[in-house]
Amino acid sequence: MRLRNTENIMKKKDMTIKDLVAYISSRYQTVAEIGIGHFPHIARMLKQNGIHVFATDIRPFHYEGIHVYTDDVTNPSPHLYRGRELLYSYKPPMELIPYIIRLAKHILSDVLIKPLSSEYPDGPLVRYENTAFLKWDIR
Repeated sequence: MRLRNTENIMKKKDMTIKDLVAYISSRYQTVAEIGIGHFPHIARMLKQNGIHVFATDIRPFHYEGIHVYTDDVTNPSPHLYRGRELLYSYKPPMELIPYIIRLAKHILSDVLIKPLSSEYPDGPLVRYENTAFLKWDIR
């Protein structure tokens, strides 16, 4: 029974990721992922869809085909992000969300945050297909 529950959780996670990628791909051409960590899947899928994407993290990560810059969103290098239509983050620590929004306002970029399902940060909720996320339209 435990294996079946794990399989259901993985299917739901896969649907969430596919829906996020579909939403972003249908609306944006240039995006940056903040806090890529050990999870490059969304950036890879966006790139496969022809989206210009790079990622940042406070620690150095190297993924084939994805440019990952070391940057601290609490004290960012705005020049890295200029020209990006969207800044997105998948399950970031809640305390980073205000910094992401502040950076987006500085560079005039929209923001999409997919929080952990157990966290409920304030923000405009968007439902798309089988997922929900927070989205700020700043551009």
